Amino acid sequence: MKLLQLVGVIVCAGLFVSCETTQTAGMGNQERKRLAAIQQQQQEDAQMDESDRNLWNAHQDLLYTGTNPAVSYR
Repeated sequence: MKLLQLVGVIVCAGLFVSCETTQTAGMGNQERKRLAAIQQQQQEDAQMDESDRNLWNAHQDLLYTGTNPAVSYR
């Protein structure tokens, strides 16, 4: 009986090892959601960068012209 159990364990281990693969089947649903969230965050960061540039340029223009709106722009 012990010999039969040993053979069974060896066969099960062999099946388990033979079924294991290193290749993935493709992108899962969670991975797609994570990738979409990363891309959305990158787009939002790009918009924030543009708004920061606009704020910086407006501040530079204010410093150049002063606080008097009657002064012509450059």
